[in-house]
Amino acid sequence: MENEKMSVNKKKKKKGLWIFLCIMFVISIVAGNRAAALNHSIQSAFNLMDRDESNVIASVEDELLASGADIEKSDEIINILLVGADKRSTWKEAGRSDSCMIATIDKKHGKLKLTSLMRDMYVDIPGYGKDKFNAAYSIGGIELVYKTILNNFGIAVEGYAIVDFAAFRNVINTLGGVEINLTDDEHRILMNRYHRTSVLKLKPGVNNMNGTQALAYCRLRQDIKADFGRTERQRYVISQIFHKLKTQPISKWYNTAEAVLPEVSTDLNNDAIMGYMKDVIFMGTTEINQFRIPIDGSYSNLTLSNGQQVLNIDLDMNRKAIKEFIYEKKPKNNQE
Repeated sequence: MENEKMSVNKKKKKKGLWIFLCIMFVISIVAGNRAAALNHSIQSAFNLMDRDESNVIASVEDELLASGADIEKSDEIINILLVGADKRSTWKEAGRSDSCMIATIDKKHGKLKLTSLMRDMYVDIPGYGKDKFNAAYSIGGIELVYKTILNNFGIAVEGYAIVDFAAFRNVINTLGGVEINLTDDEHRILMNRYHRTSVLKLKPGVNNMNGTQALAYCRLRQDIKADFGRTERQRYVISQIFHKLKTQPISKWYNTAEAVLPEVSTDLNNDAIMGYMKDVIFMGTTEINQFRIPIDGSYSNLTLSNGQQVLNIDLDMNRKAIKEFIYEKKPKNNQE
């Protein structure tokens, strides 16, 4: 597809770290009616996470609402902001944001949803002018990321989780690897980029990838689809982890959480997380509906005066699209 042929002029590490909350969704779904027996162990594992008690999400939301911003919110639709980034010694020290997603527990329609926000979108960063979307995190941390989302897309969240790249490797290694089908083109690119790691052991076709190999796979963006191909691979890895988790014994669920959670920073308390997990269990769904912003046909490639290549998006079109996906609100002209 022509829209997916975006070239890039920077080689950055790709970490795909938003995977964490999806894993927690999966753990809760697989646990089913056995979740009560795991309650104490899971609560103990949750205590391994770094906690932010500053209430920054609510503060940002109140500030934007006071200014008259158009913000979408529903008690029946829970959104969690997921940021994959270099995690520093505390949650306050922003590293580089590589991936940003909104995980949705839609109790109204009985669905789980995952929305990717492409990092190269050229959007307004409140107080700093227009820049790539992922610049918000390096400039102002999670607070500015949320302001940017509210300002541009009007989507409210209940909390956030920042996940370090080590979590990605840890969860896959704890599971004993995940099966990934590697194309000839993907294999060729990986062989050209990695010279002294386990990546060299990969072959075209199905591989049981360890954490390092899967991370390299998710970082790959040198094919014709560039960053769009990278996000497709991330979604593929999510589905493979999902299938692997479904086959694991209870002890492995706890081991997985124990391996991942020390690499997570969040403002959600244990009660909130357990509540969301129970919501998912009661919904009874095992499907994660996926979406991407910008949508096809809503952006063009733009080269800035400094040489940066960005996605110049139709903001109105994407603002409507994300609200339709998350809240399932039909456009007014389509309503009877």
